[in-house]
Amino acid sequence: MQEIVLSTEFITTFLVFLVTVAVIVGLVIYERKPRQSLDPKMLPSTALMLGVGILSLLTLVHLVNLLGIHTGR
Repeated sequence: MQEIVLSTEFITTFLVFLVTVAVIVGLVIYERKPRQSLDPKMLPSTALMLGVGILSLLTLVHLVNLLGIHTGR
């Protein structure tokens, strides 16, 4: 188990997972800020949150598969 956690593939996937979670948290904070004007925001935070959330879910499944738990057939 320890050699799996110390592998380059696991570390890279875990870092990508952490980055995607951080981006989601940042987008939630950005979306929840009160608006100062009625101009539309230049960043489509809901669409980005959906895309990054899907990527985060895929990296989480990959991490679980790397640990030896089979999630598919």
